[in-house]
Amino acid sequence: MKKFEEMNLKEKIEAIEEVIKKDILPMLAFDGGMAEVLDVRENNGETHVYIRYGGACAACSSAGGATLFAIEETLRKRLDTDKIRVFPI
Repeated sequence: MKKFEEMNLKEKIEAIEEVIKKDILPMLAFDGGMAEVLDVRENNGETHVYIRYGGACAACSSAGGATLFAIEETLRKRLDTDKIRVFPI
């Protein structure tokens, strides 16, 4: 598998969506929540992932803090990069 930084935008989106599907959605669903990727953009050498929370996450006070951190860290770890930022919309 290519390194994340070597992927084109389409490949990055596919890799991000795969991690969200396999690792993040089950974690959120455990507490009755969900998230969907709305957009992925490259910005100054970083990949910015824009998500929208749903279910219990939509009203949870942790969604902008601990949950967001967990999502970002899971993506960074699974894709072996520190060049990902996650933003809730």
